Amino acid sequence: MGIFSNLFSNPNRNPANGIGDKERAQDIGAKPSGRSYDASFTQQSPIMEAKASSKRPLSTRPLYSRIGPNQAVTTPRRYDTLAEEGYRQNVIAFRAINLVAKGVASIPLNLYRGNDRLEEHPLLDVLARPNPRLKGVNFMANFVGFHQIAGNAYMLAVGPEGRPPKELWLLRPDTMSVLEGKSGIPAGFRQQLAGRTQDFAPDHVLHWKTFNPLSDWYGMAPLDSAALAVDAHNEGSRWNLALIQNGGTPSGVLYQEDGETPLTDTQFENLKSQVEEHYTGAVNAGRPLLLEGGLKWQDMGLSPKDMDWGSAKNMNAREIAVAFGVPPQMLGIPDSQTYSNYAEARQSVWEETIIPLAQEIVCELNGWLVPQFDESQSHGGQKSKLTLKLDLDEIPALAGKRAAKFDRINSADFLSVNEKRKALDMPPIDGGDKVSN
Repeated sequence: MGIFSNLFSNPNRNPANGIGDKERAQDIGAKPSGRSYDASFTQQSPIMEAKASSKRPLSTRPLYSRIGPNQAVTTPRRYDTLAEEGYRQNVIAFRAINLVAKGVASIPLNLYRGNDRLEEHPLLDVLARPNPRLKGVNFMANFVGFHQIAGNAYMLAVGPEGRPPKELWLLRPDTMSVLEGKSGIPAGFRQQLAGRTQDFAPDHVLHWKTFNPLSDWYGMAPLDSAALAVDAHNEGSRWNLALIQNGGTPSGVLYQEDGETPLTDTQFENLKSQVEEHYTGAVNAGRPLLLEGGLKWQDMGLSPKDMDWGSAKNMNAREIAVAFGVPPQMLGIPDSQTYSNYAEARQSVWEETIIPLAQEIVCELNGWLVPQFDESQSHGGQKSKLTLKLDLDEIPALAGKRAAKFDRINSADFLSVNEKRKALDMPPIDGGDKVSN
């Protein structure tokens, strides 16, 4: 069963968060209410009171979907289907996800205190070796992989209370639930795995999620928008495999023109076994079918050419690639030369997909992890904070663009040396403020 059919096969499923009322009630230990997610508000709810009142100050925070204070907002029940159908069984999605994840993980991270780059720091050590099981590059690639498959990725900081963390761990999205807090701010996170439950404080977990127009708590998986294309692509592969196993012959029927002398049960079983043994499967492909006793063969299925199977599968593959922001020609999809050459397609996926995702991660880490290591030491009478930055100069795919930028700035005679260095993110030098004639 495909992704799309799994998403909509549950009659109790709530379209707002992907699960049914019965499932949600079981997760939070309550009885099924029979009401939808958004209809669970009562007249006594402070959120409804805020909505009803017209005298609230302008600083009142907006409404958000809720079920009750400190209750777990359960994860939508679609992660297992997305992972199975959309990643493990679909080569296009598999390749696209890994291409993006490994690309993001390959970008070096530099740590700065003010304008000074730090070569050594405990934060850099943790990022280089987050935990005993994973190194930094693999850790970051898995973090992005979870984000691309589920639309949600969770990172747990582990260490002494009140001190910088010593380890970072990834939490599988299908085991995590958000604990509702006040005014739409999570009060914590709950992990449920193998019959065990563990709660984490909100500042111990980084929840990186995509934009989801139907949920205040969870992101939307990129595969959701490509669910139909993934199902069609997978079913096309299965149909093609079944056709190959059937010797490349479409399904058909054996019939007798003389209906007055039908086959006996014994004759029918013998004929059936002979056909299955001698005329089906790749080994028996092309073997002529010998008919006797007035039997005739009538095709009942369509050939791959009649179905235009190749074009349909390539179209589905292109839609999957588009969902992940990867040019189809980088995934080896035929007739998908959107860009004039491979180098342009490679530059596009870096500039439009990989680097923006990496910038999101750096923004999240600067707001969550970096402050836990920041002593805010004073330098030169001013306080300088720690900041992580991407080292985009180390990306081979952008080497040509960097060279063109360097040549363009270097040939600008109206700029001083220091102005040119500033445009290239380089520090000024003494005597570099004069413009050459």
